[in-house]
Amino acid sequence: MAKTPSRSRTSQADRRERTRRSLLDAGRRLIADKGVAGLRISEITTEADVALGSFYNYFDTKEDLVDAVVGDTLANVATALSTKETEDQDSAEVVATAIQRFVAIAYEDPDFAQLLVHLNHSEEVMLGSVSPPATAAVVDGLESGRFKLEPEAVDIVVTTILGGALSLMRAIVMGRVGPGAELVYAEHALRMLGLAPARARQVVQRIA
Repeated sequence: MAKTPSRSRTSQADRRERTRRSLLDAGRRLIADKGVAGLRISEITTEADVALGSFYNYFDTKEDLVDAVVGDTLANVATALSTKETEDQDSAEVVATAIQRFVAIAYEDPDFAQLLVHLNHSEEVMLGSVSPPATAAVVDGLESGRFKLEPEAVDIVVTTILGGALSLMRAIVMGRVGPGAELVYAEHALRMLGLAPARARQVVQRIA
């Protein structure tokens, strides 16, 4: 029986996604092994076991792939951190934990943090990857009454918090900020979301 057009299109889309994923995974492994400077497109396609020409069906340059690798990693981390473990988990703790662990990447994985903060479009990559799960977490806290924020201000505040997190990670990587900055920043982020200073400090003390 001949395949229906819709099934054929689905299969083709699945194949494209698998190939793109193979290239991203190969790029991630090679970046971890030798860094960006020594990365070659031919090595990426060899590692991914795809034809050299296939690379350009997905990325125009090596830098585009690096951006995608970083963005994909950030999105996975942000989604995992901003998802409630239980329905009744405190939204403020979820957000504070996500911010704390995210900024702590600069201490715990300085190589990845260096890669992120030195991207040509680091802000765009950060916002594009992390904004969706971060916004969802903030909206959840808003709907539960935990956060006090005008709905029209959500995007602005999320963008401000994420931009500040990236700037703080850059400062940590450059050695301008010492240990513990992730907790201080998580507390101030909660205050931006409408928590009173004392309550924000209590939340951060619980997750520390």
